[in-house]
Amino acid sequence: MEELDVKTADESAAGNLCSICQTVIVGGEFYVNCPDCQLPFHDECWKENRGCAQYGCSSASHMENKDGGPELLSTAWAGEKKCPRCGKTIKGQALKCRFCGADFDTREVLSRKKYAIREYTGDEYIASRNKVIGLFFLSASGCLSPIAVILLGMLLFKQKLGKLDYERLPATLKLLVQCAFGINCLLLLLFIIFAIFD
Repeated sequence: MEELDVKTADESAAGNLCSICQTVIVGGEFYVNCPDCQLPFHDECWKENRGCAQYGCSSASHMENKDGGPELLSTAWAGEKKCPRCGKTIKGQALKCRFCGADFDTREVLSRKKYAIREYTGDEYIASRNKVIGLFFLSASGCLSPIAVILLGMLLFKQKLGKLDYERLPATLKLLVQCAFGINCLLLLLFIIFAIFD
């Protein structure tokens, strides 16, 4: 992939639409222009797409197929797809919905179900991680074990606790939830035993 001149968006560049993520290039953001068709792109989008998103452009991303000819990277290339969150039609190469702001980690078409169970990333991951760690510390304080068991049980068995979705947690956070639930069940059992024999 050709290294392009990365520029910082000034007043003349700000407001242009990135043809990959379908969001506006904001003043101060890094952007590049395709050397062939001159379309503007966020620098990050260009690198992730491995080239231009304009169908037919000689700087468009491609790979070699078995016959040695170029093959388009995405089945959604140059077409349109429906946003799995809001259902509106967006460009096939979009990694973000310009209507509802939903982010995708792939340019392939996602069903509502696949989008709903995708793993947390970015800010969502940080928020979910903080909630799970908060629940873990709640479970560490023995007197709150009954509350922790209820909350963690809801997350484990109902798969949801408020806006926190168990299915979308990375494996490490799922393990932390399971450990916290086990610890709290044990603490609760000990409290019951002590209460009976006290």
